[in-house]
Amino acid sequence: MSFPVQQKVQDVVRQYRPAKHFPNAKEGSYITSLDFDDQGEHLVAASSSDEMTVYNIKEGTKTKTIPSKKYGIHLARFTHHNRQVLFASTKQDDSLRLLELHNESFVRYFSAHTSQVTCVALNPGNDTFLSCGNDDLVCLWDLNSRSPQGKLKLITPYLAAYDPTASVMAIASQSTQSILLYDVRNFDKAPFATFDLADAERKYCPSTQGRVWTKLEFSNDGKWILLGTDYHGHFLLDSFDGVVSAFLTGKTDGSGRAAPVSTSGKPLGQGDVCFSQDARYVIGSSGGSGDLLVWDTTLAGNGTTLESMVKLNGRGFKSPVVQVNPRYNMLATADQKVVMWLPSDQIKNSDT
Repeated sequence: MSFPVQQKVQDVVRQYRPAKHFPNAKEGSYITSLDFDDQGEHLVAASSSDEMTVYNIKEGTKTKTIPSKKYGIHLARFTHHNRQVLFASTKQDDSLRLLELHNESFVRYFSAHTSQVTCVALNPGNDTFLSCGNDDLVCLWDLNSRSPQGKLKLITPYLAAYDPTASVMAIASQSTQSILLYDVRNFDKAPFATFDLADAERKYCPSTQGRVWTKLEFSNDGKWILLGTDYHGHFLLDSFDGVVSAFLTGKTDGSGRAAPVSTSGKPLGQGDVCFSQDARYVIGSSGGSGDLLVWDTTLAGNGTTLESMVKLNGRGFKSPVVQVNPRYNMLATADQKVVMWLPSDQIKNSDT
């Protein structure tokens, strides 16, 4: 697959279409997470069949599949070293593992959690990362050390994210309906801000308060925090004061994935919504149809209910996992298949 040298996201965002799809290696299994490396040249997909698959984006090919039958695999994340992948175990124990891709060997284990890891967030500036667990624990790690650099004991801290400057980390707690902001340099101190979402949840999604948060992400300009939910819509918050600038609507039903802890046998997921590369748009699943919705954040303000500006035809490919490429005008979605999306003019010109 080829990419244009320069095109603004606003010029192509309406043109995205499924360009190529790859079935999961094991029939009946589900992709539970997707992640691009820093250069946007590789994609890693974790599967409920206890394996990860790596794709070459420029060539539009599958490069290798690596099993993890003993430990399971979820939340596979490239580190800043694009031949290394960090992932959470789903079997035997609840540790994290760092894998060297070229020889498929483990570099290091990270053990502290005593229940399922629900989120892994890489620091954008260095080799530290955060993990959250169903044991009410948040851990701060360094990739070069097996022991956590710090721990926080909170109530349902299922989601975490770094801001783009790597100076602030946000922790989302479902049951307390709040987002806590910490100074990364003072990890062990009290949060410097707490955003209470209780009133917003009562207003926009009263029937599912504190139950269906699936995604926490800062925009890469630092202006917004995106809080994804599983059914009713998504919250777009001002990252400085926590005010809900918009509630993004249009989703017709749930993703069918755990949010983010599986209590009913649903496959795990990582959320079906994310920011575009330029932070102007939010892209997410419309629900069971597999179509994608695109919301324009420049229209947000004063708690408006914001409808999507366009619906992108998913051609029937379901999309409970959605991830945008950080470098190129393409994105990937997944359910039982990994689907790569390109602007329609690139599909016509592609030789794949």
